[in-house]
Amino acid sequence: MAPWPLLGIALLHPQLDRASEAFMFLGGVTMFPLMILLLFGVPPEEAIMAIVTLAWLAAALLPDVLLRSRLTSWGAVAGLLGAQSLFALAQAAMAALLVIGKSV
Repeated sequence: MAPWPLLGIALLHPQLDRASEAFMFLGGVTMFPLMILLLFGVPPEEAIMAIVTLAWLAAALLPDVLLRSRLTSWGAVAGLLGAQSLFALAQAAMAALLVIGKSV
């Protein structure tokens, strides 16, 4: 899962205003539920970064832990890894759109 966010950070590094904006590449899709928090006030930046990091780690680790005993074929394992990779790609793509949109 790591190549997509890292590639996005490397490609759009000049457009990042702060280093904390790189966390969006780990949680671009996660930002939509977090925007609901903004209705109740602005949470601290550290809290947002922690929530995004936890969501990304959960998407990376939980399927492997929960499905390890159930996946018996190589096709099922490849499907799980493909789904995780697509999730990371969606996270990085949404973050890239947020960064590019911020610059416009």
